[in-house]
Amino acid sequence: MDITWIKIKTQTFDDEKIQLIEAMPEGDTILIIWLKLLLQAGKCNLNGYILLAENLPFSTEMLSTIFRRPLQTVRFALKTLNDFGMIDIDCNNFISIPNWEKHQNTKGLELIREK
Repeated sequence: MDITWIKIKTQTFDDEKIQLIEAMPEGDTILIIWLKLLLQAGKCNLNGYILLAENLPFSTEMLSTIFRRPLQTVRFALKTLNDFGMIDIDCNNFISIPNWEKHQNTKGLELIREK
């Protein structure tokens, strides 16, 4: 099933974590990378996991390429987002979005699957 949307709340920029990131050096770029990670997780449609293929996580270098951002910037963004609890990076470098249902209408997806 091809999913072409994710849920974004109009209060997103009122969130304290977003405001703190926005105030950081490269804050705007980090937030663009955050949005791109959310969109990539939506494309993958695997409960918030961001994978190139089944059991193949994106490397930082791959994300740098597909996000069209310098490698050091992507590394800094991933570290920041991980530190803020906005992403999880496990010991195998699998990246996931915690509380994915906050960003994707999982109930709506179930209805689509049933149809």
